[in-house]
Amino acid sequence: MTDSTETTVTRRTALKAGAGALGGGAIGIAGSNGTVRAASESCQFLWVNSWLTDGIEGVLGLPSDVAAKPAYQQRAEELGTRLGEDGYDIVGLAEVFNDEQDTVADNYIAAAGSGESVPGPEADGGEKGAGLLDLVSGASVTDQATLEYAAEPSDNLTYVDAHVGKGVNYAEVDLGPGKIDLFSTHLVTGSLLPWADSGDEDIPALREDQVDELGDFISEQASDENVTVVAGDFNIEPTEDAFDAVADLKSTVGLYDAWETHGTGHGGTQDSAIFNGCDFQPSEAPPAYCPNDDAGDRIDYVFIEEATSAHAMSLTIDDIRRRVFWRELAPPEQFYVDDDETEPNYLTDHVGLDLSLSVAAD
Repeated sequence: MTDSTETTVTRRTALKAGAGALGGGAIGIAGSNGTVRAASESCQFLWVNSWLTDGIEGVLGLPSDVAAKPAYQQRAEELGTRLGEDGYDIVGLAEVFNDEQDTVADNYIAAAGSGESVPGPEADGGEKGAGLLDLVSGASVTDQATLEYAAEPSDNLTYVDAHVGKGVNYAEVDLGPGKIDLFSTHLVTGSLLPWADSGDEDIPALREDQVDELGDFISEQASDENVTVVAGDFNIEPTEDAFDAVADLKSTVGLYDAWETHGTGHGGTQDSAIFNGCDFQPSEAPPAYCPNDDAGDRIDYVFIEEATSAHAMSLTIDDIRRRVFWRELAPPEQFYVDDDETEPNYLTDHVGLDLSLSVAAD
C-alpha cells in the first residue's frame, strides 16, 4: 500500500535546509513501496496598489513632487520593511516610481534577508514609468520583460495617465518544483490633473484595448510548462461592460479568478473598502486582514491558469485574504491621522490580495 501522507515545507525553509536535510537530492517523500513523491512547498504571494505616487516627478525631466501622495517617501520605507518582515515570497506592486522603487526594494530585501526586485516599464520620452515593481525572496527570477501599452490618453493637459507609461511587468519565477509566469499590470485610471475639471476620452475603451495588449503579451511570453499568474489593478469592476475584455482574456489564456473561486464575500479592494468596511477583528494585533463586507469597488484581481497536462508543477490556493497595512497612528477606522489629510493611517489606499499557495512538481 502506498503511503499517501503529504508534507508541506515553506520555500524559504527548503532553501535554508538544503535538499540533503529534506531527504536526498530531491525534496520528496518516500512511500512504503519505495517511490518518491514530491512534497508541496508553500509560497506567500501579495498583490497591492502601493499608493506611492511621487507626483509629476520624472515628467519631461521635472524634479517636482507636485500632486504627490501624502508621506510617500516615509511610507515607501515602511512598506518595504513590512513586506519583508511579513514573509512574502513574491510581491506585485503598482504606483511606486523613481527613487521609491529602490527604497521599497532595499528595505524589503534587508528585512527578508535576501531577494531581488524586477521593475516594470521605465520612464521614456518624458513620461513616468509604469510604476510597477515585483519583489522576490526565497525564489529566483529566470527571465523578465516589459511592455508599455500603446493605448493611453492623448490629452496630456487633462489626464494623469497621459504622462504615465502604463504597461505590463513580466517575470518568470522559479519556485523550485516549477516556475510561474507572472504578469503584473495597472490599467489606465482616468484620473484628472489637478487643474482639469473633466475630460472627454473614452477611458473604458482604452482599458479594453490595454487588456487586449496584455493578452497578446502573455501569448508571446508565457511557457506551456509554467503556470501563468496575472495580477493587477484593472480599474474595472466585474459589473462593467469593459469587464467583457477581461472575461475574454480569462477564456483565451485559461485563467480563473482567485477571489471568485476561493474568497468569500464581495472582495472590494478600492480605498473605501478600508475606511467604510474593514471591521477588524479585535484579537488581531495589529489587525491586518479585512473580514467579509460589501464595501469598496472590486478592481484588483489575481488570475491563475487552470491546471494543464503540460505544466511542470501543480499550484494550489490554500487561502486568499484581503490585506491592509495599518500604521497604528490612529484608530483603524480612520484612514488619515489628521483632518488636513497629510498623514495617512495606512501604508496603501488599496486592500491587497494575500494568497497562500502550495506548489509541487508534477
